[in-house]
Amino acid sequence: MSEESLEKFTLRYRVDVLFGIDTIRDGVKMFLDHFKPSRVVVVCGRRSARVSGALSVIENILEERKVHHLIFDKVHANPTIDIANELLRTMMSHRPDAVIAVGGGSVLDTSKIVSCVYASGGEDVRPYFYGEKCIKSKLPLLAVNLTHGTGSEVDRFGVLTDELTRHKRAMASDLMYPSLSVDDPKLTVTLPREQTVYTSIDAFYHCVESSSTTLSSRFTRTLASEAMTLIVENLHRAYRNGEDIEARYWLLYASMLGGICLDNSRAHIVHAVEHAISGLRPDIPHGLGLAVVGPKLISYLYSKVPEKFTVLQTLIPDLRLQPREHRRIEYFLKAFVEQFGIKCSLSELGFGKDDLRDIVRLTFEASPHLLNLCPYKMSPEELAALLEELV
Repeated sequence: MSEESLEKFTLRYRVDVLFGIDTIRDGVKMFLDHFKPSRVVVVCGRRSARVSGALSVIENILEERKVHHLIFDKVHANPTIDIANELLRTMMSHRPDAVIAVGGGSVLDTSKIVSCVYASGGEDVRPYFYGEKCIKSKLPLLAVNLTHGTGSEVDRFGVLTDELTRHKRAMASDLMYPSLSVDDPKLTVTLPREQTVYTSIDAFYHCVESSSTTLSSRFTRTLASEAMTLIVENLHRAYRNGEDIEARYWLLYASMLGGICLDNSRAHIVHAVEHAISGLRPDIPHGLGLAVVGPKLISYLYSKVPEKFTVLQTLIPDLRLQPREHRRIEYFLKAFVEQFGIKCSLSELGFGKDDLRDIVRLTFEASPHLLNLCPYKMSPEELAALLEELV
């Protein structure tokens, strides 16, 4: 399929998304034309914005328009409240009237949270993280997405970790939707192979979980079925050849659908457990943590409430909605990630049996909102027993 046949379009959701090859220039110009900022903070990480070419495009347009801008390039994976507060202090000093976020979920989440805290007059992110203060306003924010994973360009969530308590959780507000988003598949071709896999696995579990929460609907399940099929069909292609633009296009499209699913129906226990894992060990990529614990947890849930997982019949057509089929689920989900060299073992992530108590504690302590959406109310003892099987 040629690049020309991969259509461009605009999704009109709670945020307008320009989707398609070479949409970044139009997106930046549209954002500047509409909001007419005079001072902009560009938020990114240390590598991806530059390597993808996105940052140079943005800087060139800002310079052409004579928009004063400052680049904050310190956001890292699994961002913390500390880094969010550093960005907040930078914004308080620079006093921007708009933000351009260029990166994956970590950059977009941090930018969404901080731009709202700044506009609300906050001087510290922590009270907003714990709900002691409420977001009341927002700055115009352009989200230039560089990965096909989190769906942060279309949702109202932002995830941070409190490095003091190791609580990793999402903040949520309707004010946290970006003002405009860009999903340009060309910007994802420089993703390293591992990140190609990890981000896509994140999108995959957005679909599995959102389609089975207590909030799930026919709408969510329809989008999730489409997205999961596209991920399974295209991820190995992108893994073999990162420059396969068609595979990147469909993975990015699937990720966007997964973000909409998450925005409508949330996630549940797989994300809750992973937040505990990477809260304890921030060096563990989010998608890798999901890949390790997802098969065991979803299989167990299937043994209890198989009727909540009809979406999996999209991938396993002869799957019966019966508890005894749960082992087929675990086998399928493990095989899906093992083809990329991922072992479904907490030991491989550096955790032993002595760490399980902390993982379980943080799961129930930091993510009760996700656990309440789980289709089966798992006890701490049940979770500990399942995780012990992964050590």
